[in-house]
Amino acid sequence: MCHSQRGGVRARAPGWRTAALLLTLLPSLARPESPPEDAPLIDADEDTAPPPRPPQPWWALAEVTAINVTVWGINLFVLKKDWAVVNLHTWRRNLATGFVWDRDDFSTNQFAHPYHGGAYFNAARDHGFGFWGSAGFTLLGSLQWELFGEQKLPSFNDLINTTLGGWAQGEAIYRLSSMLLDSRDTGTRRVAREVSAGLLNPIRGFNRVVRGDAWRSAPTPEDWQPPVFATLVRSGYLNIGTGEPVNQFFAELDLRYGDALRFPVDAPFDAFNMGVQFTTGEGRLISRAEIKGALAVLPLENSGNERILLGAFQHFDFNDNQAYEFGGQALGAGLLYRYVTQQGRELRLSLHLRGLVLAGISSEYAELIGRDYDYGPGLGAYFEASYGRWPWEYLKLHVGSTWIHALNGADGNHLVHEGSLLLDVPLFANLGLGASFTFFERNSFFRDYDPISRGIPQARVFLSLH
Repeated sequence: MCHSQRGGVRARAPGWRTAALLLTLLPSLARPESPPEDAPLIDADEDTAPPPRPPQPWWALAEVTAINVTVWGINLFVLKKDWAVVNLHTWRRNLATGFVWDRDDFSTNQFAHPYHGGAYFNAARDHGFGFWGSAGFTLLGSLQWELFGEQKLPSFNDLINTTLGGWAQGEAIYRLSSMLLDSRDTGTRRVAREVSAGLLNPIRGFNRVVRGDAWRSAPTPEDWQPPVFATLVRSGYLNIGTGEPVNQFFAELDLRYGDALRFPVDAPFDAFNMGVQFTTGEGRLISRAEIKGALAVLPLENSGNERILLGAFQHFDFNDNQAYEFGGQALGAGLLYRYVTQQGRELRLSLHLRGLVLAGISSEYAELIGRDYDYGPGLGAYFEASYGRWPWEYLKLHVGSTWIHALNGADGNHLVHEGSLLLDVPLFANLGLGASFTFFERNSFFRDYDPISRGIPQARVFLSLH
C-alpha cells in the first residue's frame, strides 16, 4: 500500500467519507412492509426473489485487478507520484526480496488499508461469492498491489491489515448497503436508495449501474434484511486524562445487525456490531472504530428464558487518539449467555478469547525505526456484562487484557489492560442520559530499554438516542 508520507489516493484514511456514508443509513433504513402504491405490477410467477447470482470468478478477478490498475494509474498519471513508477525490474526485485515492514502512520495502516481491502472484498461479493470466497479475492488483490503496484518493497503489515481488515469492513459494508436497497421501489425513493447504497459501497453501486440493476424492478432478496437491526447515537463531552488532559466533544454511532443470542447465524456476519467515534480535538475525525462479527455459532442451551452459545468471531479494532494508539486484526472464540426476565429485560454475559494476528501498539522507542508504534501478534481475553432491554444497555461492564509481542519496532512485550463502566438511563421515549468511565493501562517491557507503564483514564457524559 502507498505510504502516508508519499501521499496518493490510497494514503488518506477516509474519515469524513466514512462518517457521511454511515450517517446515510439513518434516514433510509425504513422499508415499507408492502410495495408502494405506484410500484409497477409484478406477475405472480415473479413474486419470488431471483436466485443468488452464481460465482463469476473471472469477472471478480478482472474487477479486483481493475481496482489496482485504476489506483495505480491515478497516482502515476494524475498525481505524478514517483513511487508509482514501476517496471519489470521493480517487479522482479519485489518477488526476489520478499516482504518487509513499512513505516506508514497508524491511521493509514490500521484504517485506510482495511477500507481499501473492503473494495477487493466487495468486487468478489457482488460477483456471486460468499464471505470465504470473497476473502480469497481480498488476499489476491492485496498481493497484486504489494508486489506490482508500487516501487517500495511489499509490506507484511499491509498484506495482513488489508486482507483481514478488508474481510470485516467489506462484509459489514456489503450487508449495510443491502439494507438500503429495495428493488421494488420506484421514483425518488428508489433513486435515494441506490445513491445511498452506492456511496456506501462504490464497487457494488458501479456494478448495479452497469448491469442495469439500479433501475430494474424485481423482488428483493430476503437475506438483504436482518431479523433485527438497531442504531445507537451518543453525543457529549469527552475528557482524556493524559499529561495535558484533552477536553473535546464526541459523537458515537453504533450499529447492531442481527443478534446471535436470538436468531440463527447461518453465514458469517449474520450478526455483527459496528461502532465508530468522531471527535473534535484529535486532529482527525475518527478516533475509534470497531467491528465484531460472528463467523459461526454453536448453540449449547436454549430453554425457556435462557440461552448459551459458543461462537467463532472476527474482530477489527482501531483506537487512535492523542494519548495512545492501539488496534489490529484478530480471530477468536466467545462464550455468550442471555437471561430474560419476566419484564423483558435482559442480562447478557460474554467471555471472549482472541488471537491477534497483527496488532499495533504505542511505543516510546519505535521512533528509532521511524514510527511511534510497535507491531506484533498477541493473545487477549475480555469479559462483558450488560443489563437492559435490547438493544438499550442501561448498565455495561467491560474488562480485558491483551499481550502483544513486538516483531517490528522496539524488541519487547506489551501488556495492556482495559476496563470500562457505562451507565445509560432512559429519560423519555428513545432519549437517554449517560456517563462512562474507561481506563487504559499499558505496561511495556523492552530488551534494550527501560520499561514503560502508562495509565490513561477517559470520562464521557452524553445524551443517547436509541
